[in-house]
Amino acid sequence: MKPIKSTWKEKIFYAFGNMGSYILWAFVATYVTIYVTECVQPGDDLVKLMGTLILVCRVFDAFSDIFMGLVIEKTHSRFGKARLWFGISIIPMLITFFFIFFFSGADKLGAIICITVFYFLFTVVFYTMNNVSFNAILPLISNDKFDQSNICLIDSIFTSVGGFFSAFALTFLNKFGGQDQQSSWIYFTLILIALALVSQILCFSFVKEKPEISPVAKVKPTREELRKGFHSLFTTSFFYISVAMFTINYYLSLSVTTIGKYYALYVLNYELAFSLFGSVPMVTMGIGLLLTPLLIKKIKKKYTLMLAIFFVMLGNIIGSCFPYSYAAAFTGVMVKGLGSAVVMSQLFTLAPDVVTYLEVKDGVRVEGLAASGMSFGLKIGSGLGSALVMWSLSWCHYVSGETPTEAGIYTFIALYWWVPAVLSGVLLLLSSFWNIDKKTAAILEQKEKAKALQQTQF
Repeated sequence: MKPIKSTWKEKIFYAFGNMGSYILWAFVATYVTIYVTECVQPGDDLVKLMGTLILVCRVFDAFSDIFMGLVIEKTHSRFGKARLWFGISIIPMLITFFFIFFFSGADKLGAIICITVFYFLFTVVFYTMNNVSFNAILPLISNDKFDQSNICLIDSIFTSVGGFFSAFALTFLNKFGGQDQQSSWIYFTLILIALALVSQILCFSFVKEKPEISPVAKVKPTREELRKGFHSLFTTSFFYISVAMFTINYYLSLSVTTIGKYYALYVLNYELAFSLFGSVPMVTMGIGLLLTPLLIKKIKKKYTLMLAIFFVMLGNIIGSCFPYSYAAAFTGVMVKGLGSAVVMSQLFTLAPDVVTYLEVKDGVRVEGLAASGMSFGLKIGSGLGSALVMWSLSWCHYVSGETPTEAGIYTFIALYWWVPAVLSGVLLLLSSFWNIDKKTAAILEQKEKAKALQQTQF
């Protein structure tokens, strides 16, 4: 297979696409809980209901990823296979995002219903369309493993910049009038929408699929070809390992960031720590990302990923041992930063790995389906993270502005440090099984030998 690489222009503008969607995704995933508890203030029962509804939405969301992957497989247009759907999703995704944070003035139950409806439309329909198609574009602009890692590396840097706006959202909300004021949320969401719109349009305009990687066919794949693609994907263990890794990673990411405000305010007694812990570790994230290309060349991607996960686990262990210490917590998040961005960047290379493996092994290309599997794990993991935080706040009878119970304090610590320490160990174990490059090379070698033997016979 002839290696086809992306240009630097394509790498940069591809990263803009994920930055734009992540600006919205990170804010929704982290702040819908804060919006409900601080601005809507519906009471324990409705907070618990909201947590359950979020999880239900994410279950639908996860299965909509598979549907979207199938839609992409059937699509062949002048805009490309996946790029068409990426462009279609942009405006409705921005509109539904805005209305998630718009209904605190309604009665409490009505507000929860309206928030849930727009949350469903944002996550299940339009963000899914945007995210699955975006991930499916990656193996269509480059089929070189090292180049794909570099694309994801730059993508992670831009995504971290997008996360910066979420990290300091509380500061902006307080400056606009306070977390309990609807006008503060409107002003800030409009800023995020403007940033996301520009980023997404830049990606759509300057990143185009390469027909030499996946030729644009005028005939849609047959039912038998789709069935073969499904069978190949769902019978390889690497698909399930990748989904499990995405699920755990995004549970860790979303549960920690969602509970972070409450941990900072009520355990460390320093609310600003929430913003600092979301922004200052970008220094160590940058160090980790800069070292990634060198590490991949020296010890290969699998061991680079395992090393990054080890630092995430180590940071969680440090914080778990001294949860009331600001110094220990700061050290923990900085150590986690060395690995977290690297983990995020390399996880997005798993789908292209699966695409290449199945093409070599079974002769099928399943960019859309493979991308949908990764997104499936992302949605389930982040849904569990957000829902568990809301359920926990309800169980602890959290009331905005009041000191939580002792059980509440322990819950904040467990969700911020103890559970992530255990799950990062599980993530490390799963990554040790990712020997897909070795298996792909072995199949190619076997085919080359068979081809050479056949030629000698003639």
